Amino acid sequence: MEVNRPKKKKFGWTPNNELLLRLMQSKVSILTINWVFQGMRGMQSKELSFRFGLETTLIILLHILVFSNYFEAAASVLVSIFVAHTLNWLLNTHLWVCVRYFPIYRRNPEVLKSYLNSTEIQINNIRWIDSAVCIGSIGDKGDVSSWRTDIDLRLIFEPGIFNYFRMNFYLIYLRTIALFTIIPLDLYAYNDISYLKNFKKDEGLMLLKDTANKIVKLYPEKTVYKNNE
Repeated sequence: MEVNRPKKKKFGWTPNNELLLRLMQSKVSILTINWVFQGMRGMQSKELSFRFGLETTLIILLHILVFSNYFEAAASVLVSIFVAHTLNWLLNTHLWVCVRYFPIYRRNPEVLKSYLNSTEIQINNIRWIDSAVCIGSIGDKGDVSSWRTDIDLRLIFEPGIFNYFRMNFYLIYLRTIALFTIIPLDLYAYNDISYLKNFKKDEGLMLLKDTANKIVKLYPEKTVYKNNE
């Protein structure tokens, strides 16, 4: 299978200055911007609130239990913020999705297909996950198409405080596994299935789970694939 050249990274803001635009496309800039924002623009309020709460808790614990023993108060807080934010970035974001914009990146499509298959089985055995779809290139083509493909996975979970916590900890679990197994997993969870309307009208979907055919009924205009079909 042909290995395509990496695409240009798309950001929420595009400068008019050519030099600044080229600077933003550098490896250091791509990773730094991702470290700062950690994909928060794509999150719904429930995932975003959990992330802020988790990071705040980590900062407090690191400050009180670790760094206050070695630094003055202000320095301890700053170091705690940096370490907590970095831990959240590594274990609860999507590092390999950024690295795939580097020319050196390669990932065998067969490995990604195997990951998708095993994740589909896992998700279908979790009753509080209502639906799961892949968007992006996998949604459009119904398959992993290249050595630079990422997995744009969206989970829709059922309402309730327990599901709120279960889903957010499950996201950390999936993202951490993806980090150590080099899976470019672009993962978000929504509590409202209608949020999928925010994506391109002509963008396809690949279903991993669709309880009561809700997605098929809500989006009849979209091309829908099912994994392994």
